[in-house]
Amino acid sequence: MKVVKSFYFRQVALVLAFTMLVLGSIPTKSMALVIGSDAVVAAAAEEVREADMARVQRVLESKLVADKLEQAGLSEAEINERLSKLSDSELHSFASQLESLYPGGDALSAIIALLIIAILVLVILKLTDRKIVIR
Repeated sequence: MKVVKSFYFRQVALVLAFTMLVLGSIPTKSMALVIGSDAVVAAAAEEVREADMARVQRVLESKLVADKLEQAGLSEAEINERLSKLSDSELHSFASQLESLYPGGDALSAIIALLIIAILVLVILKLTDRKIVIR
């Protein structure tokens, strides 16, 4: 019995030594590091700011808005300078208010949804060999 325990412990010791050798040979630069939540929050805030800035820039590139700003006496450089001075919350508020600038923005998505529903009903009726007769 003592021989079996001794042989078993030697095998376990060899496996552990080999495992430590393999783990020790991995370069430290490839190890993952734990980052703080501040870095994640900052990255998310930066992504939101970039998305809001893209939305504002898309609206400013519109012909109608560009003409109105030009009539007000603002050049493109002045507009970009003022946009860069906005805080994150101000920029987000401005970008969310731009959705109401174009009338009928939500109506288009409702029309598309209704068309999809109508097409699905027609496909289901066709698959079940039903017909709609309008007299």
